[in-house]
Amino acid sequence: MRIKFSILFLAILLSAASARADAVIGQPAPALTAKTLDGKDFDLQAMKSRVVVVTFWASWCTRCGMEMPALEAVYRAYHGKGLDVLAISADRPQARDAVDQVMHYFTFPAAMLDAVTKNELGTIASVPVTYVFGKDGKVENILTPESAPLTQAGLGDEVKALLDAKEETKPDAKTDDKPDAKP
Repeated sequence: MRIKFSILFLAILLSAASARADAVIGQPAPALTAKTLDGKDFDLQAMKSRVVVVTFWASWCTRCGMEMPALEAVYRAYHGKGLDVLAISADRPQARDAVDQVMHYFTFPAAMLDAVTKNELGTIASVPVTYVFGKDGKVENILTPESAPLTQAGLGDEVKALLDAKEETKPDAKTDDKPDAKP
């Protein structure tokens, strides 16, 4: 009986772990989909070939208020060159007016946390937290005030480097580097 219970418990843990794919630097981006404040769909998986920054913030968060102008400056500088940004507000749905009021000053799209339909980035324990994804769809960086605070210079340099990076090309299976051998 104890063995059956242990096997069942282990199976539940493994299925829960496989259903969640928390963001890990260097690994493919987990799924994230949301409806933005202006009603558009955001799907992180569909944005390969673009650099994407996703930040979780709140209107009552002082540190978030300091980071948002830096994020705006980077967005304005690089949006036309392949950068997309989404700011996801952790505010309660009743605070939508406060979120709209803050976002009035910024041009990048935003969403409410309750409008996120799929989030496999991981549990957001505190705000702000910002994820940076490369053109190859991999997690490049995770910025938090404690580990690597978001600054205009730092994020700008990182985004520019990611935009300038050449995507790795895989050799075509039909192409052979050897010269054609003639009999």
